[in-house]
Amino acid sequence: MPKEHVRKVARLQSGKPVGNLTPVSAEWARDERGALFKYTQAERVEAAKRRRWVARDKRHFSFSHMQYMREITQGLSNKYCGYLLLLQPYIAFKSNVLVAEGHGTAPLNINDLARVWNVTKRTARTVVGELEARSILFEMDGKFAVNERYHFRDKAGEGVNALIRTYFTTLKQFDMTAADLGFVYKLLPYVHYETNTVCADPFASPEEIRFLNEKEIAGLIGMHEKETIAVLRRLRKSNILRGYINAENRRDTFTILNPHVFYRKKGAPDSLVIALFNRNR
Repeated sequence: MPKEHVRKVARLQSGKPVGNLTPVSAEWARDERGALFKYTQAERVEAAKRRRWVARDKRHFSFSHMQYMREITQGLSNKYCGYLLLLQPYIAFKSNVLVAEGHGTAPLNINDLARVWNVTKRTARTVVGELEARSILFEMDGKFAVNERYHFRDKAGEGVNALIRTYFTTLKQFDMTAADLGFVYKLLPYVHYETNTVCADPFASPEEIRFLNEKEIAGLIGMHEKETIAVLRRLRKSNILRGYINAENRRDTFTILNPHVFYRKKGAPDSLVIALFNRNR
């Protein structure tokens, strides 16, 4: 049998399409010999992925200015940074006033803040005083508003690539101490745009990323290395972040944040990044 015939027979036996596929409906196409094959358009797959992403978190999020946030993270304790992160779901669109969820005109009072932070009214007033002294929070006529220099809810406009989103629905699912949440907050200015990893330069190209290991993260947060490792273990267990180790050099580690909670890019995250955080869900 001629080689060309052998190849044709092998192709038919493989069950693969012969030649080009011609769509005949949204799900079916014919090859050049008339056989039907079911197919899925890549555009439809991406659209479905975006719909699932939108349905999961309702797209309710706040923006944080990564560079300006360092003014906060370098001066506040982990616990106070955690208190600030807990306020994100209460930031009203455009006004930046703190309001009850689902009630855009009902501003939070000091008792509400104490409830959000799970502290006494006296402690809440102390926290507010510290945040006001640093111009992070403002109190006006009994209303509290977050300084939009650091966090806001509105159209991003220019400089969107220097912002990071915090998604409310998923953030509220984590039962964590304010101090541990504040630890995560201090990592946000160092989250890489493409990979969602914690790195030295969050604006570096992918091939130039230098991941931060546990020792370097300890220096970044201002904590002892052993204490930092303990916090990271708790955060990995909660699934708000994950850590990975280089098999060839176990001292070489990197940390990636959960894209369902914190993400810089618009739309659905990279499929691999999503898979890393969905495998235990």
